[in-house]
Amino acid sequence: MVNFLNELIFGFVFMMPAFFANAVPVFIGGFGRIDGGLNFFDGKPLLGKNKTIGGLLSAVISGGMAGIALYYFFPNIWGSFPIWLGFLEGFGAMIGDAFGSFLKRRINLKPGGPFPIMDQIGFIVFSFLVVWPFVGINWLWFGLVTLAALVLHVAANIFAYKMGWKDVWW
Repeated sequence: MVNFLNELIFGFVFMMPAFFANAVPVFIGGFGRIDGGLNFFDGKPLLGKNKTIGGLLSAVISGGMAGIALYYFFPNIWGSFPIWLGFLEGFGAMIGDAFGSFLKRRINLKPGGPFPIMDQIGFIVFSFLVVWPFVGINWLWFGLVTLAALVLHVAANIFAYKMGWKDVWW
């Protein structure tokens, strides 16, 4: 049981830049749309107005800063990884978020509407996939963090809704 808990903690510390990157664009956006207002061949927006250059930049920078901090504060976990890995995790998290938005537009879900599973873990899955070619994937970390992120994301959103901080539970 102790080893399982250690692996979960190590996995969360390893993926912390992706979690930061996923959260920051809510507060820092702007500078225009990533898709430049382009529509896909189906006539719908490629990503939508909520995916901004400022959000992407803030995610990559915050992921990178988190990675740098983790490199120094958790050398037993991050010391064997390149210091730039946090920036890459942040970028991967935003690819996952953008992919979710792309799919939402294709299946006629409104921006901000619920997209179960993708909303909760898309950023983690894509972040892992983006760093994979550089550092490999610890599959146990991947499984544990993905499952825990799914549960924690839903619980945090329900809590925020019950507290009156969000208008919707998702």
